[in-house]
Amino acid sequence: MKKFRYSMQSILNVKYRLEDQAKSEFALAVAKHQEEVEREEQMKLQKAAYEQELKDRMLDKLDFREIAITKAGIRFMEDQIRRQKRVVAMAEHEVEAAREKLSGLMIERKTQEKLRDHAFDRYKKELSAEEMKEIDELVSFRFNHQ
Repeated sequence: MKKFRYSMQSILNVKYRLEDQAKSEFALAVAKHQEEVEREEQMKLQKAAYEQELKDRMLDKLDFREIAITKAGIRFMEDQIRRQKRVVAMAEHEVEAAREKLSGLMIERKTQEKLRDHAFDRYKKELSAEEMKEIDELVSFRFNHQ
């Protein structure tokens, strides 16, 4: 009995490797996005701390220099948060691009797997037909020699 050999197995192996690589890239993109979101949250917390400090300074002895410095800190954090929102949006775009790439590669891999499965089904049918032919020949041989 001959062994099943899929002629495009090397292509399927490449598809597996490409998919694994795309999964890694996707995981890295998701991790980077999460990191940028956390950085944005830290900036928002820092801004809230500056705002609380400004409230405290307004209630305490009025030191206009310290109040101006605190307001400048708040404006600075607002600018940083705006920039960080753009960075987060870019990270989201990278995640989406990685997701689409991974999805496409998974579809290609599944297509190759279906082609392999169809080839295996044809192989089984051919093997069954060969066995049936051999059995028929054996039966015919025995029947003719009796």
